Amino acid sequence: MPLAKVSITMSAAALVLAALPPLPAGALTNDAAAIVAKHEAYVGHPPGLVLTYRYLRATATPAASKDQSGDASSAPSLTTFRRGAVYHRLGDLTGNSVENGFTGRAFWASNENGYTVVEYEDAARNRLTRNLVTGDLLTDVPATARGSQTVDGVAADVVRIMPASGVPADIAFDHATGAYVQVAYDPDNGYGRSVVHYDGYTEIAPGVRVPSGYHSSDYGAWKLAEHAVREVTNDDLRGPVPTAKWNFVSTDAVPIDLVEHQTPYAFLPRGQAVELRATIQGHTGRFLLDSGASGIILYRPYADALKLTMLGRTGFTGVNGVGVAAQSARVPSIELGKNSLTNVVVTVAPALPPDAANPQNNPVDGILGYDFLAGALVDVDTANRTIRILDPNVMEPTVGKGAYAFTVNLATRQPEVVLRVNNVTTRAIFDTGNDFLAVLSDDLKTSGRLVALNDVLNAGGGQTADYQINFMGVDGPSNIPARCSRLNEIIVGPYHYQNVETCFGPAKVFGRDGGLIGFDFLRHFNWTFDYAESKLVLTPNGK
Repeated sequence: MPLAKVSITMSAAALVLAALPPLPAGALTNDAAAIVAKHEAYVGHPPGLVLTYRYLRATATPAASKDQSGDASSAPSLTTFRRGAVYHRLGDLTGNSVENGFTGRAFWASNENGYTVVEYEDAARNRLTRNLVTGDLLTDVPATARGSQTVDGVAADVVRIMPASGVPADIAFDHATGAYVQVAYDPDNGYGRSVVHYDGYTEIAPGVRVPSGYHSSDYGAWKLAEHAVREVTNDDLRGPVPTAKWNFVSTDAVPIDLVEHQTPYAFLPRGQAVELRATIQGHTGRFLLDSGASGIILYRPYADALKLTMLGRTGFTGVNGVGVAAQSARVPSIELGKNSLTNVVVTVAPALPPDAANPQNNPVDGILGYDFLAGALVDVDTANRTIRILDPNVMEPTVGKGAYAFTVNLATRQPEVVLRVNNVTTRAIFDTGNDFLAVLSDDLKTSGRLVALNDVLNAGGGQTADYQINFMGVDGPSNIPARCSRLNEIIVGPYHYQNVETCFGPAKVFGRDGGLIGFDFLRHFNWTFDYAESKLVLTPNGK
């Protein structure tokens, strides 16, 4: 099955989410405004903060802030520059720098190669609420007192904030001081709630206090190591310039392979994928072109032959939501034809297992995802089996007859679009690494938006019997079969995608609305990736 959705992260820690305990009846405290006012009086409001946090291993003592060499100074850190709601946060993760911020108009995030995306929809809503909380900017936010509880052993007043453009959050304030004790973000969202615990406060200037540390299951544990109160400059707030860059030499087309994959299910036709040959340090490898991957992955043993210097630990998940431990490394150059992507940070992962459905095929040497596509205009001619790497500063994509330029949400560094299924609006990623099927969140069924009874799915105006398959992704085989059906129609932009083989993947991976549109749809088009303009142009290829 497909090498489907890949999300590269800077931590392979399991996502174990908690929520605030149930509220006792009749336990309301003072009104929310008074509770928030106590908090603001406690923390103070300096004109600018510079905060540096050193990483603490989740189950260890403060001594565990040292890295593997025993050097605490090189431990991962976070530095935050803040001017009111505007902020810039830099993460130095042992050789990998990742950043995010708010300009006053938009939330943004950059990866270890300095490529920056604007955060929209769910990502922006979540970031907005977190910014209000971490910036202590709660005065004018709609809020409701939720009662008194003992939280993390502290008597606390709980307030639910409800930002108009954000997600709700339940904040537990220390009843005695007004300090944060715990914050549960999006607490009613079974797929996206996240809880942060605060480990006390430090007074860094008269009347000015900041968290001494905090910990959560999805972000790990951090403690305050350095701090200052000073004026934050415009340079402090400025985002990064990409460090990975394309060297554009030629506009010539380079051959690609359109390979076929036999699935282990006889009733499904062969899947397809685009593979190309690229060279790193004199070693030519075979790579999957995967728009569903949020970075570049090199697999062992190919990666071992390159003798790369590792930068630090990282990890990723695939279509089954399983974490895979990996390492990061900097590659001097990835050469494709006469063009080359230079100074690029990649993920080095364990060897792929043999493909049970295609035992005659050796696994690919790597995956070329977002960082391969981000800095260039990438034109893929699936009909003639070629690819061109073009300079987006001098070239623009052609939108010819029958073609459509999709505006894609790149917040996850995957090209996500809105689509319609049986009058239900949902979202999915154009995933060239998914070699056949469409995949949608199973929340569409469990929530009752699409009705499934007696092994029959009612969707698109018709019915069809269900069947089950196990996904094989970059994170290995799934232990839980996904239920699949043939839908009459999915509407993707102006295109009516009919008789669609569709599987319903776990909501823990795809959320309430999410999914993948695979090669069975994409094979009918040539693709032009114009990520500089957040566009993906699909041009019918007559196939």
